[in-house]
Amino acid sequence: MKVLVLGFCRTGTASMRAALTTLGYGPAHHIGRVMADPREVDVWRAAIHAKYEGKGKLIERETWDDMFGDLQVVADVPGILFAEDLIQAYPDAQIIITTRDPDRWWRSFRETLLPMLDTHHTRLARWLDPHDFGRFVPFARMNLEVLLGPLESLGEVEAKRRYGEYYARVRGLLADAQRDSRVLEYQMGDGWAPLCAFLGREVPDVAFPHKNDTHMILAGSQKRVRAIYWRAARGLFIPGTILVLGLAYLLIY
Repeated sequence: MKVLVLGFCRTGTASMRAALTTLGYGPAHHIGRVMADPREVDVWRAAIHAKYEGKGKLIERETWDDMFGDLQVVADVPGILFAEDLIQAYPDAQIIITTRDPDRWWRSFRETLLPMLDTHHTRLARWLDPHDFGRFVPFARMNLEVLLGPLESLGEVEAKRRYGEYYARVRGLLADAQRDSRVLEYQMGDGWAPLCAFLGREVPDVAFPHKNDTHMILAGSQKRVRAIYWRAARGLFIPGTILVLGLAYLLIY
C-alpha cells in the first residue's frame, strides 16, 4: 500500500485516482471495485458493523492485505470509514487529503449522490436487479450514513457540520511530526506540481484528469437505470410473446 486518499466523497477523489494511475500507481481500491465483487460487499458490511456498532471482529492487518491484494492506492468509501485503521496498518503509506470548499461540496453532493441513492426513485430498478443495483444502493447509502447520518433528513447545515468534523478527525489522527513528509492536502485545480513533488514523480506531459463531475455522475446513473429497465422489458417481452402465440395456437387449432 503506497497511497491513502482520505478525502471526503465529492472532493475530486475520482480525478485523484486517475492521476495516481497516470503516475504509475495502478488502479485504486474504491466503492466501484467493492460492488464488482459481492464477496467484498459482505466483508465491508461486516467491518462497518464491527467498527461502528460493536458487532463482530475488527479487521486486522492481514485481512486488509487480503482485501487490497496488489493494489497500491485506497480512495473514497468504504476505505475512508476506516481512516484510523488504515493509517495504523500502513505506516509507510503517503496520505493525500483531497479538500473542497464546503459550499461547493454540498452543492455537488446534493445534486449527484443524494438523487442517485434515493430509495424511492430507485425502488423499481433495485427490485428488477436485486443482485447488482439492488445491492449497490443500500450499501452505498450505508457508507454515507455512517459519515453523515440518515440521508432522508440530511440538510445543508448538518451535512456541512459532519463534513467539517470528518476533516478535523482525519487531521487529528496525524501527528504534527509526520505531516510535512507524509501528508498532502490537495484541492482540485492545484494541478500536477504539488502532487508530483509530494510523491517524488516527474510531472507528466498530459492534462490533469477531470472525472465524475455532476453531469458525468447523473448521466452514468441514468444510463445504468435505463439498462436495467431495458433488460427487464426484453426479458418480459419474449415470454409474453411465447404465451400469446401459444394461446393463439390453442384457440385456432
